[in-house]
Amino acid sequence: MNIKCRIKTLFGIFFLKIRYPKITFKIIDNSEELEEMYRLIWQIYSLEKKYINQDRSSLESLKDEYEKNAIKIGAFIDNNLVGTLRIILSSDEGFYVEKDFNVDLPKSSYAEMAELSRLVVAKEHRDGLISVGLLKKALEISKRKKIKYWIVVIPKEIKNYFTNSFGIRFYPIETKELTEKQIKIREKMSNYYITCAPTPYLINLMEI
Repeated sequence: MNIKCRIKTLFGIFFLKIRYPKITFKIIDNSEELEEMYRLIWQIYSLEKKYINQDRSSLESLKDEYEKNAIKIGAFIDNNLVGTLRIILSSDEGFYVEKDFNVDLPKSSYAEMAELSRLVVAKEHRDGLISVGLLKKALEISKRKKIKYWIVVIPKEIKNYFTNSFGIRFYPIETKELTEKQIKIREKMSNYYITCAPTPYLINLMEI
């Protein structure tokens, strides 16, 4: 058990409830909320941060092949979506990390893995508290589904933040030279890879 993580999370949720007393975290499962989720992701990834190259992609591209095997979590304040996170479950489609990186995930643990992606929070609420709430909800859902490992693709500074603040251990996933297909796929988010230089890691949920 990661005592540091448990304590920091408890404090985070305590302050979250003080600052946002009406906030709720739930699975997004209706069409209206899904569309709101896509708009929020597009607003942040494309319009604000410029991660997505608009000339090579569109909002509709967010409805990718992983959506049918993913659980979407939303943070709502007075029924307004202010944050979201996607949990991609193992399936024949594989994981998104395998699309953008040349990796060999351990097949013996494949069914026990899930990939976290699209963690976004509206700019006016970006104080770190809502992210903690989304991740806590994701952990609860993952453990109910017998998930033992999270795959995350994050920049080094974010990895260091969670390690230093919460004591979370990140295990690097070995990467090989990108294939031509992966280089092509990355073009729609080339700004993200250039500015953030993200790296894939595994998190052992039994250590949290």
